[in-house]
Amino acid sequence: MTLRRLALVATLAAPLVAPAVAEDAAKIFARSCAPCHGKAGEPSAVFLKQGVKNFADATWQKATSDAQIEKTIHEGKKGTMMASFEKQYSAEEIKALAAYIRKLGKK
Repeated sequence: MTLRRLALVATLAAPLVAPAVAEDAAKIFARSCAPCHGKAGEPSAVFLKQGVKNFADATWQKATSDAQIEKTIHEGKKGTMMASFEKQYSAEEIKALAAYIRKLGKK
């Protein structure tokens, strides 16, 4: 298969894969993020005092880019409780998780 055909197949297949990954983002968030960030993206007072980000906060949402969110999920944050998830989740899952976090700021 030529590179052109592979690119075409990938382009056509992407919309078929994306909704399933986006659906899984809520499950990933519930399993891996909610224990610290809260079910709705709002951490408890104890976690807020420890620096855990409030994803529902409009100021945080405005100040943080999608790339920053993805990088933090991928790499974690040294010196904090935020672990790296690069080995647990694919780049596509991390991107979907970042999009899910964005939606938490719109509630």
